[in-house]
Amino acid sequence: MNSINTKKAFNYYCMGLNSKEIAKLLDCSYRTIQNYMSSENWKDKRKKK
Repeated sequence: MNSINTKKAFNYYCMGLNSKEIAKLLDCSYRTIQNYMSSENWKDKRKKK
């Protein structure tokens, strides 16, 4: 997954979608999305926005 898709995935996460829904939109595994969520601390990033 490239950085553009990571940004898209994070934007979807901020809209309230879960990892399975994001994975369907980006055509990848939901586990990939979950790995990005944990490695990039999306919960903390979303609080800062």
